[in-house]
Amino acid sequence: MSVGPRAAAPSAGRRIPSLDPLTMVSVAFGVTAIDVSWLEPEDAVILVHNDDLLPIGTVKDRSATDVLSGGNVGFGAGVNAALELVRTPRVVLCNPDTQLTPEHRRLLACTDPDEVVAVGLDDDRGEPTWTVLPYPGALAAVAMGHRLGRGLGRRSRLRDLGSRLLTAGRIPYASLLGARSGSWPLATHWVSAAVLSIDTARLQEVGGFDAGYFLYMEDVDLSRRLAARFPSMRVRLPGGEPGRHAVGGSAAARSTAAVELDRIRSLRRYCSLQTGRRWRVARAALWPRSWWLLRRAGATR
Repeated sequence: MSVGPRAAAPSAGRRIPSLDPLTMVSVAFGVTAIDVSWLEPEDAVILVHNDDLLPIGTVKDRSATDVLSGGNVGFGAGVNAALELVRTPRVVLCNPDTQLTPEHRRLLACTDPDEVVAVGLDDDRGEPTWTVLPYPGALAAVAMGHRLGRGLGRRSRLRDLGSRLLTAGRIPYASLLGARSGSWPLATHWVSAAVLSIDTARLQEVGGFDAGYFLYMEDVDLSRRLAARFPSMRVRLPGGEPGRHAVGGSAAARSTAAVELDRIRSLRRYCSLQTGRRWRVARAALWPRSWWLLRRAGATR
């Protein structure tokens, strides 16, 4: 892994922002451009290149660092490679296929280490998505792995009923679809890593993401580990207009079978790290689909 040249610091005479500088970390894969116009000029940017499509030195006129991972190491490992370079008290993780505005930058600013801040997100069709969700139970993990809700719309009553039955806390998913504001204990709810603002020291203290997750479930796992280490932490949505997230956009450069295999491998890993017989049974129940996808993908990674 290598670190590219750092761009020149912003020149004197620029406006002084009312917010403390933060660092945005983005893991680039399958993209050729990235938008940082929503950031303050004094904010730092760290781009982790998991492929060679995004040119080195893309970000100009601000403190920016390119980290060359040497290949597609996955989202969590990519963030971890950047984490040791963060020098600001707050870091914002932002997918390259997420579109934000300067107002979102203001909303993501926070000085309370107990708060993980996110913003509401719509997909690329303008439909609301989930940003905060209750932790899945063992049955929910099996349903997710076998894609049982694929044919149901996000607002489907049947899907909501199923989510109530399968979620550990029996909390309805529908009430959180498109949520724009609110606050929930991190002990009961996890937050999507599509966009989140978090205290740098706390993220570093738990070791960042578990690099054993190549793609999917790494944000669920991170939320759970943060809550275990810091029981007072909460996830907060501060309101405002939603951002845009091309859900799954960064995975579009890979085959469907490969992406689905990543998903089920991550679910099986998540099950293996939970305690109890139900989770062991859930992990075993995911194996047949994992085997089928492995054959379909044609090779292991």
